[in-house]
Amino acid sequence: MLRRHVRWLPSAVVLLIASVAVSQSTPNLTFKGPAQGWSVSASPTPLPYGGTASVVYDVNRLTQCRGNINATTPGWTITGYYQFNGGPVQSFWVAGFSSTPNPPAPSIPLGARGDLSVWFENTNRWGCQAWDSNYGDNFHFTVQ
Repeated sequence: MLRRHVRWLPSAVVLLIASVAVSQSTPNLTFKGPAQGWSVSASPTPLPYGGTASVVYDVNRLTQCRGNINATTPGWTITGYYQFNGGPVQSFWVAGFSSTPNPPAPSIPLGARGDLSVWFENTNRWGCQAWDSNYGDNFHFTVQ
């Protein structure tokens, strides 16, 4: 009789591991470009406190202020900004030129519960500045 129950054990273990992997997947904030209808989403919602959210940003959202140096090096940078509950503003590199070699992928540590406000800025070395926010108001997400 024990042999009959042991046959399903490997399947049960695989199912359990898959369930844990799905429940521990990295949260993300996705900012799609014009080809995808400019949609903005968070997964999951609300975002889980204590983790780190990956930021998936389509650089076609901010095409102003572009230009290259020597035809190959970006002369522009997209920077993301975030703020919890109206507190201090933090920033992270998103795309373009970075003074740090191999910068980390864009992400936001979810270190506070409540309102997470996010927005983006594109600047270039010639003084141009452009913003991506929700029609002048930043993008807002809930962290619990």
